Amino acid sequence: MERVTFEGIEIDRCTTCRGLWFDAMEHDKLKKKAGAGQAIDTGTLPPDAGERHKLNCPHCHTPMIGMTARGMPALKFESCTVCYGAFFDAGEFKELRGEGTLGRLKGLVGLS
Repeated sequence: MERVTFEGIEIDRCTTCRGLWFDAMEHDKLKKKAGAGQAIDTGTLPPDAGERHKLNCPHCHTPMIGMTARGMPALKFESCTVCYGAFFDAGEFKELRGEGTLGRLKGLVGLS
């Protein structure tokens, strides 16, 4: 993992898969900041995007649970029930912010 800071909020990005680890509530804070998605989410959606992954929390090592983003049933991420951190695959944070492929398509057809 490498540390990435955007407007004073530090997150971790996997150097292999480009996925993002957010400590508790960091993704909520960052999704409201202009330019955050493009600055920190440098990967692209993997072919298995939307599938659940069996991951252990990188901080407390407990099994994480699958979550679905509110209003975006196709966007799934993993969350820790102990420390409340969240892991987004590469490209998923941009999707959450409406900056990814799905968000742009919604904008084109007037759904956003």
